[in-house]
Amino acid sequence: MELSLLHVSNTQQSQDLMTGLGCYPVGVSIMSAKALFLVMRVNGLLPQAANILKQEMLAKGGDVAIPAGALRMDAGRVDCVVMGTLEQYTRLVDILTQQPFELSDLAKRLQLLAGLATARPDRSWFGRGAGPAVGGLVDCDLRPPGVRDHAANAVALAWNLLEQRSDFLVVVGSDLSMVKDVAQKLAGTAACPVTAWVPNSPSISLGPAMPVVIQQGFGPVSTDGPVLAMCTEEGSAGFIGQLLLAGVPAERLFLTANLLYGPSGSVSVHPVPVGLPRVDAVIVQQEAIAMLPPSTRASVLTRLVDRGASIFITDAPRHLHELLDAIGGDPWNSSPM
Repeated sequence: MELSLLHVSNTQQSQDLMTGLGCYPVGVSIMSAKALFLVMRVNGLLPQAANILKQEMLAKGGDVAIPAGALRMDAGRVDCVVMGTLEQYTRLVDILTQQPFELSDLAKRLQLLAGLATARPDRSWFGRGAGPAVGGLVDCDLRPPGVRDHAANAVALAWNLLEQRSDFLVVVGSDLSMVKDVAQKLAGTAACPVTAWVPNSPSISLGPAMPVVIQQGFGPVSTDGPVLAMCTEEGSAGFIGQLLLAGVPAERLFLTANLLYGPSGSVSVHPVPVGLPRVDAVIVQQEAIAMLPPSTRASVLTRLVDRGASIFITDAPRHLHELLDAIGGDPWNSSPM
């Protein structure tokens, strides 16, 4: 007899685990949600809501930690911690939709976050192997002196990034016409996924199966390819909810944020996707990494991987590949790659 500790973090892992045991498909569908344990913090609940939430979750086999003041009903709004399996959350949501004290709104948020926390996008869109995928950031705003054809220069930069082990390309810049022109040329010749992005502008679709970058404030576009959702404000959860309601499947939805180096020497995934349980794709520019002490660089990436990041977009793919390879080869790193 042997024992081994398992860490199951998403629905696909749970289903694969039980399918590998030889369970019947019906049993897999029933049990997979029971293998996923989620802990969520809920801030600003009415004390009446907190007590109802605790009783309902207890009835389903989970629990909710609430302050003593909420139990005595002598507190204002309170914070709580909800604990349970995905299956218990699913049954809880069904009940809360019929409850007062703002619990119907909480039900929608719990359903969204539980779904995001236990789903992972299909990595096959970007990666060539089992490890993290690294995308080359093609900056069309780079204007070297003496260069006249800046579009041709951007295409040349893209080919250089591909030589540095880029799995896909992200064309970015402030000139919409130039970005689309460069991206369309690369989409027809680069033999890899290509997406185009103009900050604070509507999404650009290059083809049915090509990735699309979508930003808050701009509606989703019709696409069969992966969607990189730029999460930049506290309304990120609502933004993601809109995309899901618009028909973007969870297996094609990548939550994306920027890695920024602060003036105090701190590093943050900023603007922070507040309230979202994972970050799938991170934009890591060379300048942000270069400013970090060498001993800190790998640990910063490790924390991102721990949060779920598997897609990295950068203007220095070779350097980032080396850091990620070092993380993967470190026996003390517990992050699943």
